[in-house]
Amino acid sequence: MANFDIRLTLKHVKAEPSVIRVAEMNDWDLRIMGNRKAQVYLDKWVTPDGRTEIHYVEDPLTGIPFVTFRGEGSGEAAQLVEAACQLWDFQEALDMIITAHSRDDRLTAIYAAAFTAPERPVDSLVEVFRSLASDTDPGIRQSVVVATGYVPWPALVELVQHLADTDPVDHVRHNAQVLLEGLNLHGDVN
Repeated sequence: MANFDIRLTLKHVKAEPSVIRVAEMNDWDLRIMGNRKAQVYLDKWVTPDGRTEIHYVEDPLTGIPFVTFRGEGSGEAAQLVEAACQLWDFQEALDMIITAHSRDDRLTAIYAAAFTAPERPVDSLVEVFRSLASDTDPGIRQSVVVATGYVPWPALVELVQHLADTDPVDHVRHNAQVLLEGLNLHGDVN
């Protein structure tokens, strides 16, 4: 279960200055300043009325920054960031998985699709991930495992189980098993 109300996925790796500008313009109270030496880079703000908590996160596994909002004013705070930053859209990310020319662009699109996916399963994403799970590149198959951690739909979890059981590469099988154990432990399957 997500511990936020809204997540916005930022397009640019160096998006933090835009989010900081929004925070400063709206007098958000900085509670945690990110530490580049930490495992996960996180800035945390609270709106002046204390109703909304905002987290800027740089995810080390995906390389994609995102912003989460939790609390009564989540919608209003998210609109401010939407107006100031370039964001990934689910359909755009899904289309890019198929049309990307480079491996890096494809990986970025896979993670962006997972981050922007709706709560309910979408058949087109499941089908694309099913195709990716049989890609010859183990890094692409590994991305299916990592992305499923962000969108643990039953069909994707089954796909990760298949990778845990059959992938020819040790680290892909191992990481798939670790994800499955984590999902089972936390009950995070949608």
